Amino acid sequence: MSKPIPVPRSSLYFHKWQYVILFLLPEASFLRELKHTRIGQAIKYRNEWIARRGGARHITPEAEQVLHQACDYLLTRNHPYKKVVCGNGLWLYTNNLEDFADITEIPNGEIMYINQAQVTLVPDVVVLKNPRHAFRTYFKERWLSNDELAMLRRYFSTRPELFRQGPGFAKLVQGRRMWLMANYFVDHDEPNADFLINMAVPGIVRKTMPIIARAK
Repeated sequence: MSKPIPVPRSSLYFHKWQYVILFLLPEASFLRELKHTRIGQAIKYRNEWIARRGGARHITPEAEQVLHQACDYLLTRNHPYKKVVCGNGLWLYTNNLEDFADITEIPNGEIMYINQAQVTLVPDVVVLKNPRHAFRTYFKERWLSNDELAMLRRYFSTRPELFRQGPGFAKLVQGRRMWLMANYFVDHDEPNADFLINMAVPGIVRKTMPIIARAK
């Protein structure tokens, strides 16, 4: 396992975890729930949908076997950790890197980076080199219904001059994703953005923080 890269932050990851590992694994999104029955059901529904509609990759028996192997691996770690999945990405937040020392033994998996939080920044603010907006709003991690997704897309796509969409959130607004991640954000200059966004789609805002310029 490679040496962690120190990352200046205002707090530990999710106020609890010292390290984050980004592990890439094909179809990692099927590991959102670490239950073999749910993984099998989700793959079955995916393949049936592809057979009828097309447009996505069929999950082979070999790929399914790897996902079950990864599930077993994640279920047998010695210490608590937090897991976040999106697409082919698996973010593992931990205080015990040794628990994941052999994670690359999962076939077709690859560690992209290991970061270590260094709590050296001012808390409860976002520090950027050249900020263009005054606030950053983060969203709650949750599944969006079709109606909620339609309202969210309509709200933000009609206000491009008010919000700078973060990369992940932009893919949600402009693409086919339906899972709202906790690291999705928008930058803006509206102090009442929490209220306005929650009026469009109730209950999706997690927090809003001021943005300041990094000291030179």
